[in-house]
Amino acid sequence: MSVFAGTIAFAGAASAAAGNVEKGDAFDLNPGQRYWAGQTVFTDEANSTETTVEIIDETDGSLADSFVTDSEGDIKFSTKGLEGNYYLQNENGQNLTDANNKVLSFKVTSQDLSASFEDDVDNKHSTKTELNLNSKRTNYDATITSSGLSSEELEGIFTDITTKRTENGVAIQTIQTETINTSFKDVDAGNYTFKVEVNDTGAVAEADINVSAGGDAMATFQGSGVVSEERGDIASFTIDLENSDKANVSIGSQDVNWKANFTVYDNGTDNEVTVNFNTYKSDSGVVKDFVSVEGDDAVKTHGTASNGGSIQGVHTNWDNNQTADPGGLGSPISAGQYEMITGVNGEDDVTQLSLNEGSIDGAQVWKHPRKTSNLPSDVSDLVSNVVKGDSVAMQDLAVVEFTASGLYGNDSLTHHNLSTNFNASDVYSLNVTQTNPGANAQPNEFEGNQTREVYFDSANNTVYAVVDTSSNDISVADKYRATFTVHQGSSVTDEARSANTTFTVTERELSFTGVNESDVLPVAGNISGDTSIAAGSEFQVQVKSDSFVRTATATVQDDGTFVAPFDFSDVDTGTDVTVSAKSGDASDEVDGVIVESAETTTTTTSNSTTTTTTETTTTTTTTADTTTTTEETTTEETTTTEQSGSIPGFGVAVSMVALVAAALLALRRSN
Repeated sequence: MSVFAGTIAFAGAASAAAGNVEKGDAFDLNPGQRYWAGQTVFTDEANSTETTVEIIDETDGSLADSFVTDSEGDIKFSTKGLEGNYYLQNENGQNLTDANNKVLSFKVTSQDLSASFEDDVDNKHSTKTELNLNSKRTNYDATITSSGLSSEELEGIFTDITTKRTENGVAIQTIQTETINTSFKDVDAGNYTFKVEVNDTGAVAEADINVSAGGDAMATFQGSGVVSEERGDIASFTIDLENSDKANVSIGSQDVNWKANFTVYDNGTDNEVTVNFNTYKSDSGVVKDFVSVEGDDAVKTHGTASNGGSIQGVHTNWDNNQTADPGGLGSPISAGQYEMITGVNGEDDVTQLSLNEGSIDGAQVWKHPRKTSNLPSDVSDLVSNVVKGDSVAMQDLAVVEFTASGLYGNDSLTHHNLSTNFNASDVYSLNVTQTNPGANAQPNEFEGNQTREVYFDSANNTVYAVVDTSSNDISVADKYRATFTVHQGSSVTDEARSANTTFTVTERELSFTGVNESDVLPVAGNISGDTSIAAGSEFQVQVKSDSFVRTATATVQDDGTFVAPFDFSDVDTGTDVTVSAKSGDASDEVDGVIVESAETTTTTTSNSTTTTTTETTTTTTTTADTTTTTEETTTEETTTTEQSGSIPGFGVAVSMVALVAAALLALRRSN
């Protein structure tokens, strides 16, 4: 077949005149298929040469276009300007069909297209953004051009996708995604308009972007102080970046016979990189073994030369020629002062890492309630529920706290390997031993791997061991010493370090307060009591009579008291009840009686009581003396307390007895 010859345009469609046409990049016409407006369609199934073929709109039967087949009966036409459902027929009104006798019908849809850049950029630091393309269509080819940018410059902008240079732009094939990554590094500052044109449909969209001139690149250490940490722990520091997405970092120097050089990359948008330097693993000769960064940022090393200058990697053992050996020391770096330098194109900032010896400084005991079968996953949740005290009720949890540093860089540090049967890589132990086993008895003893859990709080240099007093054969009245040790075999210490503390296991008890002499608890509202159970524990208090059962939740306070709130305003005074509570092995049950709620009102009144007694006593003796005694008037201001109802804790009969006794006393005084 030869090159396409002539066309007659109808409704924007291209038509073929007499002569042979070639298919070229045209799409085959398949019955029922959809095409995007602007695409070119080809078929060789017209079965008639040099005859007129019409495109008929299915909606109203109108003529959309017509053309003439070539000398071989082939037809090729453009769908530009068409939209809707169509079929082909000859000049006699007969539908054209394919070899399977299917009508040559098709559908044309206009391609929508919009384009925009996610952000404006600069040409040095914030150089990356995304070109967003929105279209209902996928897998299409497009050409991108921009006034002021050459095809070579455009190719450098679209580095994450395969492109091909054209005369004025770049061609991108098979666009499947809605976003295309771009980078405007070293592009001249200015405003640019990008034109995106779909190759086969001619759909066009434009996107504007402003490229500003970036400032000088710089890297600095966040904060002004020295970075301080213990040997064996993880030292963290943050590098702030300005007009750059990367920075070079060095730790150490020839003066301390150890230096690590590496580069960090900010892959986010926060312009900073947080570096974690695991001093416990600094024995390695590979930077990534002991240096990591947070989030999506990255750390890399470039080159492994044998000198300790800017060549990256780990360097040790400088000789007289200022040449260092590549590789690590074989043991963690020593405690001391280490220079830290960062920069982009040179040395922008200097600070110091102060590495101190680790230690174990002390221990203490806390009490934790047994609220659920599961312990908190986070150490902050654990310590928020503890109360200090070395007497722990049976079935509660003893939380033993050790202040320890210089061990948190060991990734294998878990409670499962905290035993005295440690090996070369397992150099920590936690031991809990009974101190009062009794005469000729072996003490109860268990290791860290038999505790309920151990939490390692590196941020606060603290280890928390949770001991369940209902396990490990612990009994009431047992006394224990808990000891945490870093053994001499550790790579970060030459001598053993340890600390210990003690705690006592007490009976689990609770009792109600306010029981009267008759062992009856007057109940008017809230019910209170005392307990040895850990603060924060909750349990149910029940009040039961012949006609009702009521419960309320009591929460143990820090001072060992509890209160359960009740309201008996709808219960008859004098109703007998049974009050009970239970928490584990602790329980109490007492008889009670509903009494009227005591509404206490304090009123200050002035009661003037004037007592004037004039007694004249005449005594006849050899000398007549007359004695006159006058008692002074006494005015008293008294405070009276008015109470409604009977006396709390006493029945009506007892109250009456008290009143009769008071009347007899008054009568006696009057006589």
